[in-house]
Amino acid sequence: MTNDSLFLQLDLVRERTLQQLELVTEEIADQIPLGYRNNLRWNLGHILTVQENLVFKLIGEPVSLPETYSSLFNNGTSPADWQIEPPAIETIKLQLTQQTERIKDKLSQRLDEKLQQPFKGIDTVGGMISFTLYHEGIHTGYMMSMRKTIQAT
Repeated sequence: MTNDSLFLQLDLVRERTLQQLELVTEEIADQIPLGYRNNLRWNLGHILTVQENLVFKLIGEPVSLPETYSSLFNNGTSPADWQIEPPAIETIKLQLTQQTERIKDKLSQRLDEKLQQPFKGIDTVGGMISFTLYHEGIHTGYMMSMRKTIQAT
């Protein structure tokens, strides 16, 4: 896969995620629909946090998110357990937009670089970016389903 192809996919997947934000108010973002463990805000923050950790942290680059994001959005967390105020939807939107630009700027020449620690058999920067697109797609699908469930109630 070429840089252009991978980064085109990165832009397309992120654009789809950001489109979900256009349909979400702060109030809707915090509703946990029946049958779900998390809300729309959590899914957006989770996409952001996981990609940051898997792409930047695993190659030893600084993470560009507040430390509180781990306790809010990592695997196993839930809004039901939040003890601190989560970021506003507009903040998450800006961070998601900036993240794709940082990935392209900082990593475009490093896609074949080995990760400091392989993740589930993935051992290069490019492979990890590709994996995070799959992860993001899953959570964007959850968000689409959650919005429909919220609107139906």
